Parts: sequence; structure tokens; C-alpha cells
Amino acid sequence: MTFIRTVLGDIDPAGLGPTLIHEHLLTSPPPYATQDDDDLEFGTHDGAAAELRAYADGGGGAICELTTVDYGRDVAASVHASQQSGVHVVQATGLQKGIYYPAGTNRRDVDDLAEQFVADIEKGIDGTAARAGLIKVGTCSLERIWDVEATVIRAAARAAVRTGAPVLTHTQAGHLGHQQLDLLLGEGLPADQVCLGHLDRNIGWDYLRELSERGAWIGLDQWTKDKYGSDAARAAMVHRLVDAGHTRITVSGDLGRGRYQPAYGGSPGFAGCSAAIRAALADDRVGDLVLRDNPARLLTFREAGR
Repeated sequence: MTFIRTVLGDIDPAGLGPTLIHEHLLTSPPPYATQDDDDLEFGTHDGAAAELRAYADGGGGAICELTTVDYGRDVAASVHASQQSGVHVVQATGLQKGIYYPAGTNRRDVDDLAEQFVADIEKGIDGTAARAGLIKVGTCSLERIWDVEATVIRAAARAAVRTGAPVLTHTQAGHLGHQQLDLLLGEGLPADQVCLGHLDRNIGWDYLRELSERGAWIGLDQWTKDKYGSDAARAAMVHRLVDAGHTRITVSGDLGRGRYQPAYGGSPGFAGCSAAIRAALADDRVGDLVLRDNPARLLTFREAGR
């Protein structure tokens, strides 16, 4: 039986619905990160529920909640918001990027970290019954992958091979996609089990085409953020990729600040982001592909140990 793992249980992929692939309901990064940027920390259980209710009213079916433990993950908020809204929430295990890692991560080896990720997927997160449905890893440099990040990425790959869970990544401003993919594939993980995130912050055609040709999913997840380029440019790239036969594309807004979510006085929210993506694409067929069909394919667990 094929399935997608949500915080409320496993579901048939056909029931996932329109999905934003890279989002945050609540975050609490380390204090040094918020000292001069307090909007990085936001969210309440009720606020998360309100955001997902509005998203459901706008036709949304699911989000992937990409907040990891080092960035303040609160799985109880994900469960509450999903129960209150009817929106499926796929929660991440893994670690965000090196500058946020918990103390002691440098002393852990690949297998130890992989066991932690596997436990979150198979047993439950933070002592709850809610299980992770994906693994998130990332890098914090534009130029190189830190040694400790390489260890975490390799651990994620091993956990993904064992469990069949997909891996979604954070690239810093879209850089080091090939290097991340090298590490993941080096542990035997198939490329079509990997989505490389934030690539619309480095949206060159040759770069995205090469990653697509290697078999990875292309994560364009900064929609509605004009500071990182226009939605028109993102839409043009989606159409160019699809027309060239590179259809493994996912989309989202990465709305990980209070100023992006109406429950906290912000905009556009998940509903507004989804509407903006569809409007920019101006093609229902392509909109359905990147918002509905592709997330269901990516998030479906593969045969473990293949």
C-alpha cells in the first residue's frame, strides 16, 4: 500500500490535495538569531489553526511543515492546527543547517543521527504519537558544505533509504544544490526521493536543468517574495522546465515569519500564496501539476531499503 505520512496518520496519496511543499506554522530559532531579527520567531497553536482554516477555505489540502528541532519545532501545534482545520500536515524530522544545530551535534556520527531520524518517522516525534513524513536537511554557506552538515546530510540519506521517506533540503540562497545531491546519492538514495529547496533564489536555466537531468525535484518555494525575484520570473521558469520535459517541480512560499501570515497581522498567508502561484502560472494544467500532482508523488513513501 502506498501512503503519505501526516501528523494525524497515514493517508492515501490521492487524498492529499493542493499542497504547499515548504512552509512553517511556528518557529523559535536560537536567541542569537532573533536578537536583531525578532520576526524570525513567531506563532501560536491557535494562530497556526487559523492560518490553516483560511487555507482550507481557499481550497488548500496540505502543507509540509519544515520546522526542525533546531529551529523550534512544535509538533503539538501541527497536530492542533491539522485537527482544527482538516488540512493535512506533513511534519519534518532532520536538522535545519549548521549554524542552528544543537550542542553536541559535532560529536554525533552518521548512524547515530540516522537512528534519531528513523525513530521520528517510525515511532513518533518528541514522545508523541505524531510521526514525521519527511526529512529536512540544509546548508548555511554559499560556498561549501560544513563537515558537520555533510554528516547530517549523509544521516538523512541513510534514514530515507531505510524508511522510504522523502528528503527536502534548505540551500542557502539556492547554492550548493549539486553538492547536496552528491552527498545524498552517495549513500544510495535515489534522486527522485530528493527535493532541493530555495532554488528560485538562484534561478539560472542551466543550473536548474542540470539538477533536473540528474533526477532531483526542483523546489521553487519563495513565491510572493519580491525581494527574491518576481513571481512572473518563477512562472516563466516553471513553464520553460515543463516544456522541456523537466516536470519534477514543487512550489511554496516558505512563509516562516509573522509578517507573512494574517493571523499575526501579515500577508499573504498560505491561501494568498496558493492563489498567487496559480495566478502567475495562468494555466490550470500546470498549476495542478505543481500544487497537487507533484507533491503527492514526492511525499509518497518509497519501498524501504530499495
